[in-house]
Amino acid sequence: MSENDMTAPTNRYADWPLHHLLFVKLRDDGGGAANLAQGVADLHGISVDELKAYCRQAGDEWLARDGVLTEINQPVYDWARR
Repeated sequence: MSENDMTAPTNRYADWPLHHLLFVKLRDDGGGAANLAQGVADLHGISVDELKAYCRQAGDEWLARDGVLTEINQPVYDWARR
């Protein structure tokens, strides 16, 4: 392993699917999904309705995998289903 490999910054989200990344942006950036949605959608060149669809997809996948959403994920999923 070279020194660059050891010191290069890593992006822990680099391999995540887009719908998971978008969900986590809304979840983790503070202010609530409804307040952040337009900015996140604009940043990614999508509509808020498309953003909601991506977030529903992520939430549906996590529900299928885990049977329940965590308390931190539930508000984003609820917003996406409105």
